[in-house]
Amino acid sequence: MKKIFALTAMSSALLLAACGGGDINLSPTTIDNSQDNSQTTSGGGSTNPCASYVEAGQTFQGQVVGGDCFYPASFVSSNNAITADTITFAAIAGVHEFADSLFIGEDIDATAAGNGTRIPQEGEGTKLTIEAGVTMVFRRPESYVRITRGSQIFAEGSAGAPIIFTADEDINGTATEDDRGLWGGLQINGNGQTNKCHDGTATGSGTGTVSDFAATANNVHNCNQVAEGQPATYGGNNNAENSGVLKYVVVKHAGFEVVDGNELNAVTLNAVGSGTTISHVQTYTSQDDGFEMFGGAVNLDHIVAVNVGDDSIDYSEGYNGKIQYAVVVHTSGANRCIEGDNTGGGRSDAFTPTTNLIISNLTCITSDIKQDAGVNSTSKGDSEGPLFREGAYFQMYNSIVTSNAVAMASQECMELDNSEGPETINAAKAGISKASSNVIACEEATKASGATKGAFDLVNWLAGGGINADTPVNANTNNVIITGADIPAQSLIVDGVGTRDYRTAAAITDANGVVIFDQATQLTDVSAVDAYFDAPTYLGGATAGDDWLNGWTVGLSAPLNP
Repeated sequence: MKKIFALTAMSSALLLAACGGGDINLSPTTIDNSQDNSQTTSGGGSTNPCASYVEAGQTFQGQVVGGDCFYPASFVSSNNAITADTITFAAIAGVHEFADSLFIGEDIDATAAGNGTRIPQEGEGTKLTIEAGVTMVFRRPESYVRITRGSQIFAEGSAGAPIIFTADEDINGTATEDDRGLWGGLQINGNGQTNKCHDGTATGSGTGTVSDFAATANNVHNCNQVAEGQPATYGGNNNAENSGVLKYVVVKHAGFEVVDGNELNAVTLNAVGSGTTISHVQTYTSQDDGFEMFGGAVNLDHIVAVNVGDDSIDYSEGYNGKIQYAVVVHTSGANRCIEGDNTGGGRSDAFTPTTNLIISNLTCITSDIKQDAGVNSTSKGDSEGPLFREGAYFQMYNSIVTSNAVAMASQECMELDNSEGPETINAAKAGISKASSNVIACEEATKASGATKGAFDLVNWLAGGGINADTPVNANTNNVIITGADIPAQSLIVDGVGTRDYRTAAAITDANGVVIFDQATQLTDVSAVDAYFDAPTYLGGATAGDDWLNGWTVGLSAPLNP
């Protein structure tokens, strides 16, 4: 590891103003970081608040440009990762801007691991700290943030001082809501499990070789999967690993196609463990997915996805995590609120560990915009609700799925798909997958598809089953489906159809004003399902009484989020 000098403390006058920094214009200049760029006062004290580290006796430090800090490729890039023990980006009056990517930690790929190089484990790599209120800006569209296995990120903002990751166009005031993919996004690579390395009895991307997941003296495991974007590696056998903290973080305008045919997500969590904290994080206007989990067991709470171009929450490869309090709003073109897969890519859907998300208190608001339908559409697919397929299991509780369109016009708002194999609907039949205390209010509320689904009936399954042998009696309870003539004129969110509100209404009623879901008596106590969860007091992701999005999120209805 490189040894890093401590960062100089900055004066209180350089505290960051309110989030966003939209009125800041940057005119950065490239500097030679082989020189000492610090500025000193007449008393000899350093006044350069920019991040710095030391390698082989040479100091690397960002340059002050106006009220901002600028970091050229000689400081950090996709070909020049920071591998010092620690580095901190402090709160300043302006922003921290990068000419290239911010790569943290040393990536150990399969070749290096095969030659005996030890893969860093939890906390053994570089520790990146980003202070509350910091705005991290990326000039090049192919730039992104990458945290390697064993390294950690500590980005802990607050409601009053969130941490922003965004593109130069956003800071310069030229980005609009239609501008997706202006830069890459945030990628964290962990040592958790992925079923690309493990299928329970045989391992190795379906090759059937047990050694691919076996422990070795130097590497702890032998799982080295290649991540999206520039070559990087993830995977292992530690689903409890801690990769750091993301708290009150907003990732905007991400999802650039970093390599041909390979778009990054706003937030990518590759085999990230449950010791990691992901809380109060928003993705806004991304080209590809908002949050994507490939394996691992990281849990998320209080997450927001607005105007995501593809799937707002996507997961696969044996992801076994939990999510509570999630708000997804399709303001324009988007694909699904949730897309859950087990394997895909032509691999058996029976590989283990099996993907099994448990989610409670989701609000999913679709838009009825169809793929390539003109204004505000994307090429990613129709706006839809949750889809579980390709061997994925799930448990879904206390959630509301509805449409923001007139008369709640929609594509399917909940779908189970057996097109790639029988495992997903078989798990529903067997009672492995579960759903209770959910309200689905859409023109096309449900869909079950695939040749192997047999006589499975999703509507009856949600109601507790018992209609036929393919839909046996189950433990599902308190699910409500609103379609056709029962659809109320007013939306089930506070300000109604056509707004960007997201707060669950106090009364869930049908077209006749009859209460069809009582939030005082019909919620499921998910704290009894798993100790990770809080016992909920309301349906969906947020209410007027618990508007935890207020003040730090973007892209939602004024005056709540101006």
